[in-house]
Amino acid sequence: MKIFLILLLATSSAHAVDFNKYIGLMKKQINSLLKGKEEKKASFEMPLIPALEETATSTEVYEKSGRIYTQGVSFQKLSDNLKRQYRMVFVKELYKVVKGVEALPGEIISGINVLEQGGTREGVYRSLVLSNDYRNLEAGGGGGGGGGVKKALFYAKKFLGVIYQKDQLQKLNLWGIKRILVEKALEVMDAYPKDGELLYRWYAYLSVQLGSERSIKWNNQTRASTDLDFHYNWAQKVPIQHVKSEVIIKFHRFFNSMN
Repeated sequence: MKIFLILLLATSSAHAVDFNKYIGLMKKQINSLLKGKEEKKASFEMPLIPALEETATSTEVYEKSGRIYTQGVSFQKLSDNLKRQYRMVFVKELYKVVKGVEALPGEIISGINVLEQGGTREGVYRSLVLSNDYRNLEAGGGGGGGGGVKKALFYAKKFLGVIYQKDQLQKLNLWGIKRILVEKALEVMDAYPKDGELLYRWYAYLSVQLGSERSIKWNNQTRASTDLDFHYNWAQKVPIQHVKSEVIIKFHRFFNSMN
């Protein structure tokens, strides 16, 4: 009950937490970590997409051994209250971009509870897209539209290593397309080596590509950035689940703009 009341109090202050402020603060923290260091400007190519079929039976993802599992020290040092506010902002935005609705107070509390009890951001996401509500959205009409299918084919080939047939995606609406692309993106992220280097590069190139899209007005300068170095460095400084949640949200927000 005590934890529940604390979460309720945290939820009541959710409206005071602006996502732009969250991103801005995180950016300042990263910049402060990098300040005073002479960093060589990143000069790297888009990494090869890992062969997913070769990692399908691997247990490495469950071993939690590698750099990506220990990064994000600056976030871990934040107070519990500030962490809770960031988690709250994430849950609220996730509901908005994934289901197209505002999260109810109980849903916000439930999402925060999952995260504070050791659950992952991608786990909260999967609970939404595997719900009956989302299945109903996928079953609805509307189709993917010419623009949505064209973009899905492009991102699938370049960043996910998958070549879909156009008629395959045309059978789906945008709800289905988003779910398939994000699930494949998460698989790709898990398939990269756990030292993170290739993953950071992949994330940087994906972020620059999405940031350059003209069909969407991103809700903050960070997501609109086409600075490869910035995205590369950001991906190293935050918890890996934050990197995954950015991929989730960016894909959903971008394909939402196709409607």
